[in-house]
Amino acid sequence: MKHVLGLFIICLLVLSSCNGKKTKHQALAESIETFKKTVHFEKEVYIPEVFATHSIDTLMSNGFHVKIKTYSDSANAVHFSKIKDTINYQTYYRNFKFDISVTKDNKEIYNKSFDKQKVNKAFNYNSKLAAGSDLHNFDNLAVLKSIEVNDDPTYTNMVRIDIIYAIPESNRSASHRLLINEKGKSNVVLVDVVKD
Repeated sequence: MKHVLGLFIICLLVLSSCNGKKTKHQALAESIETFKKTVHFEKEVYIPEVFATHSIDTLMSNGFHVKIKTYSDSANAVHFSKIKDTINYQTYYRNFKFDISVTKDNKEIYNKSFDKQKVNKAFNYNSKLAAGSDLHNFDNLAVLKSIEVNDDPTYTNMVRIDIIYAIPESNRSASHRLLINEKGKSNVVLVDVVKD
């Protein structure tokens, strides 16, 4: 009986000492969750951070002289938003403009400037493309990934320029080929599309 009475007193002490208060760990965890819900930090990121320019000046084996100048468009960017650890990242991928000049026998045969709107028209990027289309959203989200002169010796009477547009934060890209003949006539060909 003494043991039962002793056990009863111990149980009574344990139950009376447990008053339902939270542990320090529980209180800290709840405080952090409340903080995350009420406080948001925002960070703006620009890619590239500052104005960027790049020039290519190529004398090709077939006699064409090609100049390409690319430069970031400070007024035109693709915007992505992502929240990670209470920080709202606002990422802006700047579009690029580019100028292409081609001469043959010291005579300029091609000189054009491209911005995002002209690229959309030339490459058939438009808002009417269905959601399942290979080039869906390229009119709004794609930015210039690369542009280069291809000095393929099989192109004896024309210039071949390879251009790749890609949607940032995805694996989607489209490769195009700009062909310019010796009379300055141009043609854009879709070469390949990579999907997610």
